[in-house]
This record gives sequence, structure tokens and C-alpha cells, in this order.
Amino acid sequence: MNAITTASRKQQKQLALLLALVVLSSVMVCALNAAADMFLPLAAGEIVFQEGDLLIDASHCNQGYLMAKHEPNKKGLKIRLSCGKASLSYDFAADGEYEVFPLQLGNGKYKVEVFQQASGRKYKPLMDTTIEVELTSDTLPYLFPNQYVDYTDDSDAVIKSIELCHGLETDWEKYQAIYRYMANHMVYDFDKARKVSTGYLPVVDDVLYAQKGICFDLSALMATMLRTQGIPTQLVIGYADRIYHAWNLVYLDGVWYRCDITSDIMCMDVKRYTTERYY
Repeated sequence: MNAITTASRKQQKQLALLLALVVLSSVMVCALNAAADMFLPLAAGEIVFQEGDLLIDASHCNQGYLMAKHEPNKKGLKIRLSCGKASLSYDFAADGEYEVFPLQLGNGKYKVEVFQQASGRKYKPLMDTTIEVELTSDTLPYLFPNQYVDYTDDSDAVIKSIELCHGLETDWEKYQAIYRYMANHMVYDFDKARKVSTGYLPVVDDVLYAQKGICFDLSALMATMLRTQGIPTQLVIGYADRIYHAWNLVYLDGVWYRCDITSDIMCMDVKRYTTERYY
């Protein structure tokens, strides 16, 4: 009797393992298919501007982004993108890897300026050029990863989005699934809020693991998971009443809707939002 029971349990374990492998394989196939449909940046080398060790690839500016890299260098770099009267500035690392910068200021002639650290807080011009941008769609800058919403096709935040939205058909269903997950699992990190320094950028997988973050973190994670599903999502920085804050705008059925997951988690009643910049 004991031998039969032992054999039966062994078969049950083997069957359970086989079923788990089948489920895992199915999830991986779904993840691969979903990742193949994601909007991922590419430095195609078709439109390139170069100055020494600096390389700017504008091959897909009509898709709402450009890419820049500099060979490893200890000096700091800044890039400024201007269109009309608006401009946005970014730090970027001289580590030999491409970084993605959105072209969210709309259609028109962009001035691209790069500055290199001379000493301390002083920077000198390294390169400037202009590119003509005619976006295929106004929402494209909010579908690709960028420096503020940074992820790749194998990021855990991407995989989590695919898991949450598996089998769902409409953008509203996907948005609601991701929102529920964020609302039920994430908390605000008060300790981090006290310690965060200038120049901080979210690491979305770290936020996912910790299941907590500041408003910047939570908005970046929300944007990552929604963009993974092909839902245009802005990360907005500005003021919620008088508090410096970050939130999202989500494009659903042709309309931009505000989603402030941090305020919802903390039960904040915001009366007025003031936008400073958006990514």
C-alpha cells in the first residue's frame, strides 16, 4: 500500500510539474508575441549627426523620438531640444549606450543642442543641429520608452503588464487591470521622498519589486505598463495644488484622461493641477 501511494504521489508531482511547464510556456509565447507588438526605439543609422565621440540618430524622428550616445567619458553631458518657444533639457550619460529622448513638442523644426561639462556647473557647447519633425501620429512620443519612462522588451514591468492584460481586448479593460494592480499593491514611499536628490530618474523594475515609490516612480511604472499595451501615456510633472507632483495622462478612445495613481492611493483630494512639463 505504501509503495502504491508513494508512486501515486510521485506521478502527481510529475503531472503538476508538466502542467506548470505548459502554463509557463504559454505565458512566454504570449509575452513574446506582445513584446513583438511593442513600440521599441531603434537607431537605424539613416539620419545621423556626429561630432567627435557624440552620435545623434534621428532616423525615426517622425515616430516621436531621437537617440543619442557618447563614448565613455567622465565629463557630464546635457542635451536641449527646442521647438518654437518651448524647450526641454536633459542630462545624459557618456557611457557608450544610446539614450532615447522624446520629441513631444509637436511638429516643426527642432534645434538640438549638446553641451559638455567644462568644470563644475559650467558647460560648453559641443554640438548643435536642426531636424525637421513631422510626426506620423501626435500620440507616438508617448508610446516609446524614453529617459523618464525607461524600459526594454524584457523588463519585468513589461512582463507584468503582459501578465495582467492577458486575454483582455479593449484599451479600457487593460487600463483598468493595470490601475487595479497599482492601486492594490503599491504604496507611497515617504522615506524615499525625504531623501530623493536632484537628477533622480525612476528604475521601473525596482519600483515593481519594492511595491512602493514616490509619485515620479509610480507614474513611470504606470506609463511603462500602459505603453507596453500600446496605450499612449504621458508622464506629467507639475503641481497638484501646491505640491510638486507627477501623474499620468492616458489616451483612451481618442480622449486624454488624467490618472493620478499616487493621489488615489493616498486619498488626496487635488483641486488643481498645473503642468510644468511632460514626457
